[in-house]
Amino acid sequence: MSPISCGLRPRLIAGAIVALATVSSIPAHAGIREPDVSPSLCAGWSVETVATGLDEPENLEPDGAGGFYISGDSSIVHVDTDGRVEPVLDDLPAPRGMQLHDGILYFVAGPGLSQFDTRTGEVSPVTDMAAHGLLRLPNGDFLTTDVGTDIGSPSRGLTRYHPDADAVEVNWSPVPRSEGLALSPDHSRVYTDDLFTGQVIEVPLEAPDNWSVVATVPGIFPGLDDLTMSDAGVLYAAAHVEGAVYSIDPLTGASCVIAAGMSPGWTGPSSVRIGPSSDGWALYATVFDGTLRRLTPPTGVDIEPVRP
Repeated sequence: MSPISCGLRPRLIAGAIVALATVSSIPAHAGIREPDVSPSLCAGWSVETVATGLDEPENLEPDGAGGFYISGDSSIVHVDTDGRVEPVLDDLPAPRGMQLHDGILYFVAGPGLSQFDTRTGEVSPVTDMAAHGLLRLPNGDFLTTDVGTDIGSPSRGLTRYHPDADAVEVNWSPVPRSEGLALSPDHSRVYTDDLFTGQVIEVPLEAPDNWSVVATVPGIFPGLDDLTMSDAGVLYAAAHVEGAVYSIDPLTGASCVIAAGMSPGWTGPSSVRIGPSSDGWALYATVFDGTLRRLTPPTGVDIEPVRP
């Protein structure tokens, strides 16, 4: 779910310099671990293009039938199993994170969270809250991220929306910056990542103040964007600027590249999700060059998604 756009690029570069210069100032409780990169964990993944001609695809969400909803520069489209692209919603103000539940596609765009009924076509607002990433928790609450590209502005951390009370809890977890969101297999933790520093952050749902850094992707500025998690407990992250997709073990901090050379620079990968393929499960990535890619794991690598 990249925030990268023509208007944000200068601020992004400046922000990267500031963030890299201040990594050492992150609170001691963050517990940074050095990644142990092991190339043997990464070999054998194949990459193929599923769809082309997408408009700066920001985020993707499986439709439950082998296809995906994809948010772009100002629209949401649907891509079916054959790669056919059909429009869903147009003229949206910078749509980003999406979550599908019981036929309702929740999405963040502009100043708030909205919902689209995939059966009736009805669109309605849910609540006002600034957001980039979006995750629906098993209890029905929503978490959103704030990438923090406004230099000098205080971070809003992770925001939590409680639908039952119609209450928005800003800075529910005071992480320094955040992009993607992923739920742990046991539903006790969520993971997010920092675009500027390459850090992966773990947040306990019952103790959101006690967040910690569990991994740091190597490199000067990989530009971590979105991430997702398998039921086996492995994280997969899109490194937008590096043009790569990483496999990350949050227990050890080990990370490695499973796919490289995916349009590095401003047109790199922006989002990753696990979805079905003809051989079981595969990892799918949106790339700012306008493509949807399928990353098929080698035999023996289990990437079944976390069940909500």
